[in-house]
Parts: sequence; C-alpha cells; structure tokens
Amino acid sequence: MVFLTSLQSIIPIVLLIALGYILKGRGMFNDTFSSNLSRLIMSVILPAGVFVSVLHHMQTSDLWNLRYGLLVVGLTYFVSYIVAFIMMKMLRVPPGRRGIFINMVVNDNCLFIGLPVQIALFGPEALPYFLLYYIGNTISVWMVGVFLIEMDPLPQNSSATGESVRSSGHKFSWKKLLPPPLMGFIVALIFLYAQIPLPTILHNTLNYLGDMVTPLSLLYIGIVLHDAGLKSMALNKDSLGGIFGRFVIAPLIMFGVIITVRYIGGITLEPIAMITFIVQSAGPVIAVLPIVANESGADLPFATGLVMISTILFVFVIPLIMELLTIVGIVA
Repeated sequence: MVFLTSLQSIIPIVLLIALGYILKGRGMFNDTFSSNLSRLIMSVILPAGVFVSVLHHMQTSDLWNLRYGLLVVGLTYFVSYIVAFIMMKMLRVPPGRRGIFINMVVNDNCLFIGLPVQIALFGPEALPYFLLYYIGNTISVWMVGVFLIEMDPLPQNSSATGESVRSSGHKFSWKKLLPPPLMGFIVALIFLYAQIPLPTILHNTLNYLGDMVTPLSLLYIGIVLHDAGLKSMALNKDSLGGIFGRFVIAPLIMFGVIITVRYIGGITLEPIAMITFIVQSAGPVIAVLPIVANESGADLPFATGLVMISTILFVFVIPLIMELLTIVGIVA
C-alpha cells in the first residue's frame, strides 16, 4: 500500500520530465528557451507559488501551538548543515558541486512530492506538522541553500557540460541573500500576520502562477537532462555521497534530534509528529535545484542527475522507512 502510494506520486513527475526530454529531442525548444524558462520560474512563478502556499497552508496560531515541533525542525536543519559540510570535506567534493551537494543532503522537495504522499499515508491529521517542516524547508532553501550554491560557481577551466557556466566575473551580490522566492515567503508572512486581505482577482492570478511551478520545473529538468545526456545520472562518489546523505543521514539526524530533545529537554512529540518529520526528512532533492544551479553557474548536469536519481529512489525509500518506524515502535 505504501509502495503504491509513493509510486502514484512519482510516476506523473517522471512522465513530465520525460516529456521535456522528448520535446527537446524533437527540436521544439531552441537553445535559449531553457535559460529563459529558468529565469521566469525563479523570478516570477516560484515567488508567487511560495506566497500562495503560505497563505493557503498556514494559520497565525500554528507557530506558537506547534513550537516544540518547530524547535525540532530548526535543530535538525542546523545539525544537517554541519554534517553535510563535514561530508562534503571528507568526500573532497570539487568546486561547482559543493553547494549542490550540501543542498542534496539537507533540503528536500517537501511540498510538491512530500505533501501528497504525507496526506495519502497519514491523512489531514499530519498536515500541521507537515507545515512546520515546510516552513523550515522553505527558510533553509531560500535563505541558506541558495546562498551556498551562489557562492560556489564552477571554475572557469571546468569541463562540465551544461547550459551555461557563468563563473567568469561572478561576484557576490547582497541581493542574493534575498532571492525572489524568499521574498515571496516574507511578504506572505506579513500578509498573514497583519491579516491583510488579498483581492480575489490577485489571489486567483497568483494561484495560477503558483500551480505552474511544478510542471514547468519538471519540464525544465527534462530539457536539461537531454542537453547534459543521460550520463549525468551516472553514479560517482559525489552523487553516491549525496544520495546516502539524503536518504540515510538526513532521517537519522531527524530521529536523533527527536530522541535528544526527549531525554535532555523533556520534550516528547506526538507519534504523528515524529512520523511526519522523519518521513519528510527522507524526501527527494528539490526540483528547482537545477534551475538554481544554472542561474548560479554551478554544475548543472550534476544537479539534474541528483534530482532524477533521488526522485526515482524515493519510491523505494518511503516503504523501507515506514517498515523501520514500525520496528522501533513509532508506527503502530
């Protein structure tokens, strides 16, 4: 049952990626289309999607009522970044891949893949705890993760293939600390806490834009996958390390934090909260990772391959995690 639920969530994603791959192969998209598409998603569509998602899924009372869960999520991300940095150093991940590798270990596609799986497995009862994880993931991706990728472009003499490598003259800009998606999140919080009404016409427009995030991002991945070739999905020490970090280390860190706050801080989460957090921590890598990599001049084929591999493996990882949670007594 768990396997079929995961499979039903993953197959449409794989099909949309395959569609982008096929259409690019048939010459439907020119050489500049994907770069223009990535900028459109990052600058317009994704901020609208984040803004609408926060307004749809959050309540002003959520953060206080679920403060212990938020504490667990925050500690988990803090520890995960430290562990991911240590792994990156131990594996000697080369420049251009370091920011991508850390994001692979720490951040996941919790909204567009994790949400349907979460609701299907645990029902509406899990939604508040999912939202806590979503808040942490959103802040982590757009305040820390993107910054790390921005600061790690490919060297000029790199032979990596991809749509663009713009490390020449690549300078840090303070504007990159507030990328458009993070701005969408901040503005949404302002609207939420100030109880500012959003006109119906504007709400519908932003909702339409937000609904485009996932399909366009997946089409983009298919286009980039065609340009980079299927060899970008080849396994090497960097990708294997990222996969191990995403599906093994990240859930173990979440489990460890939950146990630590119980025995040291006396904070015991409800079983549904523990299940939700652990399952979410094992989600596939964020679908917009190749778009961020392209905009930053990082290793685009590496990011694309990680998205594909982790998305496919997610189908098999979730049933395994559920079985392990049953063994340790968290799942009845």
